[in-house]
Amino acid sequence: MRKILNFRMVAIFLVACLAVVLLPSCGNDDDDNKSTLLDLTEINTLISECESLLSNATTTDYPEAAISTFRSKVNSIKSAVAGNLNQTTLNNLLVQLKEAKTTFEQSAYDAIPLENLLAEWSFDEGQGTSLVSTGVQAWVAQMKTGPSEVFGNNTQIPSFVDGVKGKALSFDKGACLEVNDFSETALLSNKLSISVWVNPKEDRAGNYICSMNYWENWKLNIQNEGKPFFTVSTTVAGVDADNEHVESFPTNTWTHLVVSMDLNAHTLSFYVNGELTKTWDASGKPGLAGSQKAAYLPASGNKLPFLIGCATTYAEASTWSWVTLPIEPSGWDYFAGSLDELKIYNTALTEGQVSKLYNDEKK
Repeated sequence: MRKILNFRMVAIFLVACLAVVLLPSCGNDDDDNKSTLLDLTEINTLISECESLLSNATTTDYPEAAISTFRSKVNSIKSAVAGNLNQTTLNNLLVQLKEAKTTFEQSAYDAIPLENLLAEWSFDEGQGTSLVSTGVQAWVAQMKTGPSEVFGNNTQIPSFVDGVKGKALSFDKGACLEVNDFSETALLSNKLSISVWVNPKEDRAGNYICSMNYWENWKLNIQNEGKPFFTVSTTVAGVDADNEHVESFPTNTWTHLVVSMDLNAHTLSFYVNGELTKTWDASGKPGLAGSQKAAYLPASGNKLPFLIGCATTYAEASTWSWVTLPIEPSGWDYFAGSLDELKIYNTALTEGQVSKLYNDEKK
């Protein structure tokens, strides 16, 4: 009996010792599992800033996908903050939210600096035959009829019509605008962008929007199948490029076009209605590795005008060895349709800038 009692006493003693060892450990676990009092001031302030940013965000200023992604992230972090947190989790949430806010702010459509707008013709005058560009340059565009050698008396000067914004200019039968007081150097930089609203009335090749010495320097036109087509002559080779999308510019429809060229980066990009449709680089167009060539000078020694609505002058075309005179109206390269908000920039517009430009100008 004594041995049994002694055994029980030893067992009780061991259990007591074990309890002494375990109790502090259990107490520490309880302390770790308790919700500690965290300072949520910073993250709650940041959440409020993000919610305010979202409440004022529209698709005019941000891509719709960026707004949706940012809103989802803010809501997710807000829910997490309302739950049980420790300091490590709180710190991670702060980092995530700051990064999401920065990413969203950087997705905003960019405004184009005024000093980059080389020349703009809005055609909102609604009258007159001499149209002065706004922007850095004040170039005078004179309305001209199509060449009588091609069209006889069956032509007229461009006419004002309703456009995307205010008035636009309608071209037909060789009618065009001639700019003689332009700076050749300004149009031959390695960075150049052209923005214009186009409403062709015919699906035809050689629907010329503007021309700086045609393919001897650069030109922009709509080809058949409704594809925009840009040509630039560089010190390496000539570049002919389109956006490779059929029916990008349907007839009797206003469509926004931007061509953005950066020969320093060796890229040429096409945008249709604010969306990037094609980017060429020197691997696909080797000529993009060069710089723009010097201004072309005809054999006559007289520089050609910068032209809006046609490719070149009749005097110049009649000297080309491959041209058979007389030139028929169907063989003359001119724009048939309407143009609005023609802008020329001395920089390569970014995707964000093009999107903002499109959103600002569309009805």
